[in-house]
This record gives sequence, C-alpha cells and structure tokens, in this order.
Amino acid sequence: MSQVQMEVVQQHIDAFHRLDGSALSFLDQHVVLDTSRAAAPDWESAYGHTAVADVMRRYVGAFEEYAYEVERITDLGSGAVLATVTERGRGKQSGVPVERSFAALYTVIEGKIARVTMFQTEREALKAAGLSE
Repeated sequence: MSQVQMEVVQQHIDAFHRLDGSALSFLDQHVVLDTSRAAAPDWESAYGHTAVADVMRRYVGAFEEYAYEVERITDLGSGAVLATVTERGRGKQSGVPVERSFAALYTVIEGKIARVTMFQTEREALKAAGLSE
C-alpha cells in the first residue's frame, strides 16, 4: 500500500511541476493545505480544491521565474509521505532572487492526498510525524 501512496504523491508533484490542472485530481475534495508551520509570510492555508488552487496560483504568480526540485520523497508509513523540496525564483515585483528549502508532509488516505503540511525543514516535519532522522 505504501508504494501506491508514494506514487500518488509523485504523480501530484509531477502534475504541479507541469502546472497543469491534473494536480488537483490527486487531492481529496476536502484537502487541507496547512502552511502554519512553514513560517513563510507569502504562504496561507487553504481548504478544498478551489482554495488550494487559488493559493498556489497566487504563490507561483508572485514570481517572474519559478522552479522547484524535489530532493527526495520518503515513505514514513501509515499514509504519511515526506517530500523535501528546494525552490528557486525571482520576485515579480522586487526582482529579488529567492532560494529556499522546505518539507511537505503529505497524508494519503484511500489513494487521495487529504492533507499537505508545509514545514521549514525536514527535521521539523519528521518530528511532527513522530519520527527522528
């Protein structure tokens, strides 16, 4: 079962990377995007497909250039999948280059992503999942 959960997360990430609408098809209709632990001023939490799509569209739209690379995806068991990501971009308004890493903890239930919780670091995400490095 954990292989299926990893594939769901990987397919979601791949679809988001292509910036096509199919990324939403991997999310439960009541998905929660929790950014409260990311401590990034430009992130906001969202509930449901429409709100998550709006938040991500605004976030990516704030950049003149935007790219991200998934460093690793780890199956944590019990439906939890951790993605460690580095994003790079250049602010549309400021022109300031941005490079930062973060971790996204996915909760997959019955083949759909039910929750995505963003963290500043992989260590924080592992701790929240009750695991250590």
